[in-house]
Amino acid sequence: MPDPIAPAVATTSAAAVAAEAATHLDNLREALQTLGLHARLLTQDDRLPRLRVINPKATTMSEIISVAQRHDRWLFCWSWNEPITEVAHLATAAERIGHVLAATFPNAA
Repeated sequence: MPDPIAPAVATTSAAAVAAEAATHLDNLREALQTLGLHARLLTQDDRLPRLRVINPKATTMSEIISVAQRHDRWLFCWSWNEPITEVAHLATAAERIGHVLAATFPNAA
């Protein structure tokens, strides 16, 4: 589950944090599209945005990616809140997500 926006944060500050998170996720969305994956930005009040990623060749292969700010660093995170990598490593994040969502079938012709 994505990190909630802290209620004590001022509205403009919360909006700025959400906007920065959306920017990081949009950059990731573009990188994932180059790998042939579909991604859509999800928004919800009082939560940071998330990115739903789907492998169009195997639509049951999907994941929700979030971003979190930890120790003054932005990280891409899996749906279970495990870090993937820092947002500065966009290609690495896209490759790791693509690998997890790859549709590989043993003995496929």
